[in-house]
Amino acid sequence: MSELDERVRRAFDDVVVPDDVKRATLSFIARIAEEGGQDAPTVSAHASSSERFVLRREGRETRGRAFSLSRRMFALAACLVLAVVGFGGFSVYAQPTAYVGIDVNPSIELGVNRFGIVVETTALNDDGRALLDAVPLVGRNYVDALTSLTQSDAFEPYAQEGSFVEISVASDNERQGADIRRQSDACLGKLPCRSACHAVDSATREAAASAGMGVGRYRAALELMELDPEVTLEECKNLSMRQMRDRIAALSGDGVERETPDSVGSRDACGRGECQGSGEKADEHRYGREGKRGGINSGDDGENAGA
Repeated sequence: MSELDERVRRAFDDVVVPDDVKRATLSFIARIAEEGGQDAPTVSAHASSSERFVLRREGRETRGRAFSLSRRMFALAACLVLAVVGFGGFSVYAQPTAYVGIDVNPSIELGVNRFGIVVETTALNDDGRALLDAVPLVGRNYVDALTSLTQSDAFEPYAQEGSFVEISVASDNERQGADIRRQSDACLGKLPCRSACHAVDSATREAAASAGMGVGRYRAALELMELDPEVTLEECKNLSMRQMRDRIAALSGDGVERETPDSVGSRDACGRGECQGSGEKADEHRYGREGKRGGINSGDDGENAGA
């Protein structure tokens, strides 16, 4: 194996592509190398002068072809270097750095990359699957994706007055998390339903995933189970966010939402007044614009939408 072959193979070891693509490309380069290494014809001592001339000319042509093929190999090696950079860039692009859970009755999760683009979507229940089928979101920037989703015909039944939408943001990038919460807050403010926006830590997100629930639904379930120990997670999976919030309000007596242990300390968010925080703005997001501190209006029947 030549030094160039060795360098090419070492470079390929670091390229994150399917193995069959690697093998096909390396085989192609090996074939070119083999073609480029053809021996030049030898000249017999007994050949006539005309034969010697022809053979020498053929030899020069063979060496010329070999040189040309060698140049092609170097060009391919250069392309491989670009491929390493290109695939590395794609890996960065495709990697979510923030996860946004949206719970109403549909429960979905959006994976957002460092550039603010939705690169993956996950449906956490059947309604969520139908919603994502109706509104493709991958490839859109987060603001456009959330706006398209919440303004779509498919989402409209879940955004009616009396419904409750909760967005949960998990990200190790504090700045990105804050930006997403602010953007979510602005979008939720345009809806007629009540809403809440939270920052959550990765442990809470993983616990919710293990339970097969969206983060917002999981947090509400923990809160409801704390108030009513007879309620189970399985039961909560079949309740809408509105239904759980109504029951939480009724059980807590004063209609004030209680914090679950998982949410305490995980909301770096909203302590800056972006989503929850404190004061009147925070109350609007926790209890809805229709009745701050008045609890969730359980008399408004919007359950036919499942919200």
